[in-house]
Amino acid sequence: MNCCRPISFFIPALNCGGAQKVVVNLANALVDLTDNQIHVVLARYEGEFLADLRSEIIVFDLKTKRASKSIFALARYLKLVRPHVIVSSMSYVNVICIIAAFLAGKPCKVVVREDSVVRRPSGGLADKSMCFLIQFLMRLLYPYANSVVSISDSVLKSILDSRIKVKNKVYVIGNPVCVDSFIESKRIIDDIAELSLPDFFICAIGRLTDAKGFDILLDAFSKVKNRKLHLVIVGQGELRNFLFHRSCELGLESRVHLVGYVNNPISILQKAQVFVLSSRWEGFGIALVEALAVGIPIVSVDCFGAPREILENGIHGLLVPSEDPIALANGIDMSLYNPVGTREGRIKRSLDFSPDKIARLYLDQVLLPIKDPSKDCSH
Repeated sequence: MNCCRPISFFIPALNCGGAQKVVVNLANALVDLTDNQIHVVLARYEGEFLADLRSEIIVFDLKTKRASKSIFALARYLKLVRPHVIVSSMSYVNVICIIAAFLAGKPCKVVVREDSVVRRPSGGLADKSMCFLIQFLMRLLYPYANSVVSISDSVLKSILDSRIKVKNKVYVIGNPVCVDSFIESKRIIDDIAELSLPDFFICAIGRLTDAKGFDILLDAFSKVKNRKLHLVIVGQGELRNFLFHRSCELGLESRVHLVGYVNNPISILQKAQVFVLSSRWEGFGIALVEALAVGIPIVSVDCFGAPREILENGIHGLLVPSEDPIALANGIDMSLYNPVGTREGRIKRSLDFSPDKIARLYLDQVLLPIKDPSKDCSH
């Protein structure tokens, strides 16, 4: 018998982003799998994904605007509500959640999701200092979490290589991706008709950041043989202007389309000839699973992270060397006419990441494992 105290998720807001999408997909799936009430706790009540939460889910707005200012408000929530477990995502948010649980007297289990590769500090002095601080706090505090969920074997390896002690209570569980809505076209709403997409194009999806390697993709695209091919990049971020100017420098401005954020990129994926993942590193790759769900050919760099795992060592898509524009261009050329894998195989693989399946793994392994439930229900 499971205790029916709430299962809570803490994340700063529900703006567009991989971690935010995971929280929504996981919370929505859990509604049908457990009698425990589902709570989503936000530092600020905002974001495109708010509308995607099911009506059964209770949203708590801490009204602190930023996660870094939410420690005491989150501690008050934990002390007052006493959820069965709270799940946090993203490294700095995980640190905040563990501290808040301590301040509240540890009234519940704490599960932290590590959803990105833990990398060596880089960038300017401020960025390096912040990264050093967060990783120091991860080493200090992660051992006090009840469980740590890594979204891939590669992310787990990066955690352990960074001397963060989680080995005895870590679970590797992939991200939940709403693949049903991608396969059942009758449930799809085309919200991008106004984009006037070209007839013959490849597609990439992700935030316009250095990690996604879209500069590498532009260099590769300039070397693709077919000059009638267009490139559509879906996403928004701080590198938009840089990528636009880079496409102009390469003489690609008429064939590169930076379409911004699209809530449901299914219509773009369905019309694309090939999906391309060009990341420098990739903790998981939700867009990669979405492309699998559509069944279109895939070219992915074999970067550090989950792409090789998701594509099952290249069974479902072509893997090319990382940060190699020539290899990526050759892979695109080949995949336009002789893609790796089959449509059926790609769709079948995507089902391994359905929200119901992933949420069941969370329930059985992490959230409500069948181990002395009376201990977790005590007040």
